[in-house]
Amino acid sequence: MTVMRKSFLFLFYVVVSLLIGKEFHPFSLFPMYNSFPNYSYAFLLKNEKGELIPYRKNFSKDKNAGGLAHQYYAFFNYHHYQGGFGGEDSVYIKEAGKELMAKLLQDENTNRFNFDTLRLYKRYYHLDHDSIRYRDDLMYEQAINH
Repeated sequence: MTVMRKSFLFLFYVVVSLLIGKEFHPFSLFPMYNSFPNYSYAFLLKNEKGELIPYRKNFSKDKNAGGLAHQYYAFFNYHHYQGGFGGEDSVYIKEAGKELMAKLLQDENTNRFNFDTLRLYKRYYHLDHDSIRYRDDLMYEQAINH
């Protein structure tokens, strides 16, 4: 296929897609699909020694970092708190951490845990010129009752 033919097919696809549905990447009306923020969050669990606690080894299958991320964003949306870009108010982060920790420990057998304290961290990744940097924010800490 020639370059001219490929270019024509691409433009044809774009025009037809915009006329028919107006919803395809990157021309979506939803911010999740039409923009690329320069930050991201990850949610980590650590014990009292600062060691990472793997989700799959210690918690039910339905509990993981992705689930915590959805709950975190849902918490901020529900309460109409400003969030994103690592600028959340520390009071709101603690509130969210307490709620997320409660959901994480709900219906779990804590007797099988081999740690005494569970700490939930939000890791804030962001682009700084040509480097990716991160910062860990302690969201909540809870003693584990065995």
